[in-house]
Amino acid sequence: MKRFTPADLPTEADVLVIGGGITGASVARDAALRGLSVVLVDRDDFAGGTSSRSSKLIHGGLRYLQTYQFAMVHESVREREVMMRIAPHLADLQPFMYLLYEGYPEGKALLNLGLTVYDAFSRAPLRRWHRMLGREAVLRREPHLNPDGLKGAGLYHDALTDDARLVIDVLESAYRAGALLGNHREVTGLVRERGRITGAEVVDRITGEQILVRAKTVVNAAGPWVDRVLGLERPVEHPTLRPTKGVHIVLRTEDFPLHTAVFLRSPSDGRVVWPTPAGDGRHVYIGTTDTDFSGSVDDVVGGEEDFAYLLEAANHALPGAKLDSSDIVASWAGLRPLIAPEPGTSNSAASREHSITTGPAGMITVAGGKLTTARLMGAQIVDVVADQLRERAGVRGVPASTTGRVPISGGDPGEIFRAERAVASAPATEETRRRWLRRYGGNASALAQAAVRDPGSGATIGESGLTPAEIDHAVHREMAMTVSDVLVRRTGSFFWSADGDRSAADRVSDALDAVHHYPPQQRAQQQAAYADWVARNRGTRTGA
Repeated sequence: MKRFTPADLPTEADVLVIGGGITGASVARDAALRGLSVVLVDRDDFAGGTSSRSSKLIHGGLRYLQTYQFAMVHESVREREVMMRIAPHLADLQPFMYLLYEGYPEGKALLNLGLTVYDAFSRAPLRRWHRMLGREAVLRREPHLNPDGLKGAGLYHDALTDDARLVIDVLESAYRAGALLGNHREVTGLVRERGRITGAEVVDRITGEQILVRAKTVVNAAGPWVDRVLGLERPVEHPTLRPTKGVHIVLRTEDFPLHTAVFLRSPSDGRVVWPTPAGDGRHVYIGTTDTDFSGSVDDVVGGEEDFAYLLEAANHALPGAKLDSSDIVASWAGLRPLIAPEPGTSNSAASREHSITTGPAGMITVAGGKLTTARLMGAQIVDVVADQLRERAGVRGVPASTTGRVPISGGDPGEIFRAERAVASAPATEETRRRWLRRYGGNASALAQAAVRDPGSGATIGESGLTPAEIDHAVHREMAMTVSDVLVRRTGSFFWSADGDRSAADRVSDALDAVHHYPPQQRAQQQAAYADWVARNRGTRTGA
C-alpha cells in the first residue's frame, strides 16, 4: 500500500470513507471490488481506535442469546464462517469452554440448548458441534481451574484473530482493487453544494498539508468519533452513541496456566468475563470490563479499578495463581461504539447491532456493530451508497457485493501454500516462521524473501519475537508512518511484551527515516509518544 498524494485524487470520487477502522476498511474494500472509485481517510492510523483494542475474537456472541438478540447471533456466527474462508490466516478456530458453577443463572440444560442454537445458526460441520463436559472432564482439561462449585462446561468453538492485522489486510485488499488510502489525515470540514455534501476538507497531520477531496457520496464510519463527524454536517442534539470502555489485561502463561479459553462469571457482579490464551502461546489475556465512558475518546486507558476487577476474576478462575498488579504484563482499553439505548438499559444488555442512516445533507453514517460482522456491514453500507449514486448522480449498474467470496489480502489458499514453502527455507527460527504465517498468511512470502536477501532480517528483537523483516514490511508496504503505527498496529509488539519492545524503537525509526526523512525532533517525538503510551498501559504503572 502507498499513501495517496493530492495528485492521485480523481476530480470526483464515487465515495469518500471517513474512518479507517474495520468498518471503514470493509466499506472501502466492498466499494472498490464493485468498481467504484474510493478514497478513505483516517485522522490517526488505521485501526487506531476500537479496531485494535477489541477482545480479538471472531465470534457469534454466545452470551447475547441471554438477552434474546437471536438475529445478531445468527448473523455473527454466519459471518464467522465467512471469515474462516476469506481470511483463514486471521480466523484461528479454537476450543472455548463456557463454565458452569453453582449459583450461575444458566444450568446444563439451558446452556446445552443455547449451544445447540449457536451451532445450528453457524451450519458448521458436525465435528465442530459442541459437547457438554462434566466436572472431572473440565478439570482434566484445565487442572488449575477453581474446583469449588464447578458443575461442568459446554465445549464449543470460536475463532481468535489479530484485529489490527485484519484491518490492514482488508485495506490492502481495497488498495489492490483501486482504493486510495490516507492515514493521519483528518477531516476538518465538509464541502457543500446546493445543500448537499460533495466532499471534505482534509488536513495531513504529518505534514500539515491541506487537501480537498471531492466525492459523490460520503460515508461516516468514524467509530467512537462518529458524533464528532456528524457535527460537521448538522448540530448533534442527542448523541448517536453511548460508548462503554472495555479493558483487557495480559498475563504470562507461567503465572496463569490456562490453555483453553473459558467464559465464566465475575465474582463481583456476575458479568461474563473470558480469560483467553493468546496466539503466541506465552500469554493469556483477560477481558473485559464494560463501563460507561464520559472522557475524551482520544485518550482511553485502563485504570486501577479496571485492573483490580479483572485480577479478581482471574484469581477466582485460578485461585492458585495468587495474582496482583505486578503480574500484569500489559493492558489495553478501547471504546465500544454502542448505539445509545433506551434509558435504564445496562451496558451488558445494550445492543451490539448497527444502524445506517442518511443525514439531511446526504452523509451516510454507520454506528455500532461488531468486528465479526464488519464485512456484512460494509456490504450493506455500499448498497446504500449505490442507491444514492443512482438517485442523485445517475450512476447505474453498480454490481452486487462479492466480499463474501473474494479472499482478503493474505487469505488466498494458493498464496498461503506458496508462503508456507517460502517461509520453510527462510533463515529464521521455527517460532519466527510460525509467527510470520500466523500473522501475514500469504503475504509472509515477502518476509521470507527479505530474510533470504539479508539473513539478519529474520533475527528477533525484543521480547515479542519481532523481526527487522516485519518492521521494514510495515514501513515499505503497509503505510506505517510512526513508531506507534509499527509497534502497536502492524506488529502487535505493544500487546505481548512487558516493555512493548521499546528496544526496537531505534530500528523502527531508522526504517521510517529512510522513507520519510523525518527530522531528528520528529523522530524523538515519535519515540517519546510510544514510550509514554507503553508506560500508561502497564498495570499500576499507568498514569490513569
